[in-house]
Formats: sequence, structure tokens, C-alpha cells
Amino acid sequence: MRLSRRALPSPWLLLAVLLALPPASAEPPPPAEPVVAIVPLGKVSPEVLERVSGELQARMRVRVRVEPQRELPKEAFHAPRRRWRAEKLLDALDASPPKGAWKVVGVTEAEISTTKGDIPDWGIAGLGSTGGLSCVVSTHIYRKHSKTQEALLRRMGDLAVHEFGHTLGFPHCETEGCVMADAKGKAVTSADRSTGHYCARCLGLLSAEDRARVKEAPR
Repeated sequence: MRLSRRALPSPWLLLAVLLALPPASAEPPPPAEPVVAIVPLGKVSPEVLERVSGELQARMRVRVRVEPQRELPKEAFHAPRRRWRAEKLLDALDASPPKGAWKVVGVTEAEISTTKGDIPDWGIAGLGSTGGLSCVVSTHIYRKHSKTQEALLRRMGDLAVHEFGHTLGFPHCETEGCVMADAKGKAVTSADRSTGHYCARCLGLLSAEDRARVKEAPR
């Protein structure tokens, strides 16, 4: 009768395996930061994309990711005024968001508009879906009224923070200097009066989860 003998593992191999195992008390890895996808709609200046990305990254605990350029959707074009309907741009972004995106910010240099009260086609600088996925911002108005590139970029950064705030659920705010102030048809003046920050009242509206994603303290 033969007895088989199994080869015993080397003590060095056992030690290597033990060292590779995580300690029993190891903390679970922190959750991944949510992704904010910046989507250029049509050709957009790299400087504008950089400023929009930078302003959002400075205020939020998120990973900002600039996506490949997309064409402006044909169904959003309003031929009578040669403008692009902002709500239809949001519909297009909502229908096909970048993979893994928590929020989506469309950026365009095209002229955009929406319906406001009795005015069927009101020109705007940006539009955000309150508590929704997407917002869109346009350089068109600011480019016409900015004497320098830096003025344009500063206003675009402020606009992006404002419209992004709508996706967080913020309504327009009456607090002086709050970035969520209603432009009331005066986009340039509103941007220039803004501190670029969310006020304490606005931040108080957030859930605990979303509040933890905002870096800045109330101002």
C-alpha cells in the first residue's frame, strides 16, 4: 500500500500571503468622488472650458471631467431667431449623459433662449434644471459685453456656479452677493455684483449628503 505525500508550502510563501492580506481592522475605501461632466456643445474655447471646470472644482468635492465635443442637437435649433432652445439642450443632455456622470454641464458659444412668461423666445445666458441632472451655459451674451477675455472668463465662471446651483436644488436667492441671485434680464450686471459663492441660506437647503460635497463655508 502506497501513501501519497503532498508537498508542503514554503514558509516564505505563507509569510508572503499573510503580508498581502489586509489587516482585519482596515477601514473600507472612501467612496469615489461624484463626477461632474463638462460637455462642449459645438466648438468652445479651451480657456472657457478650463475656467468653468476650475470654478466648479474649487467649490465642490467632485471630479470634474471635460468630455469630447458634441454637436448642437438639430431639434434644439429655433430657426426664426437662429437661436438654440436651452430646454431642448437640457433634454438632449439628460437623454444621453456621459457615463458615470452625477451632474452634467453643457457649455456652448451659441446663442440660447427659452420661454419666459409671455415672451416665447427670451435670450438667456444659461439654464439649469432645478434638482435635476443638467444645466447649460453660453458665452454669447457675455462675449458681446466683455471688454477683456478675463472679464468674459470671470463671468462665465460665475454663471456656471449659478446654473450648477440650480441642479443642486437652489432657487433664485435674494441675499446680496449670493451667486444664486436672479439676473432679471441683466446677466452682465448680475454677474459683476456676485461674490461667486453660495450663501448660508442656500447651503442650508442641501441634504447632508450634498452639503458634504460643497467645499466652501457659508458667506
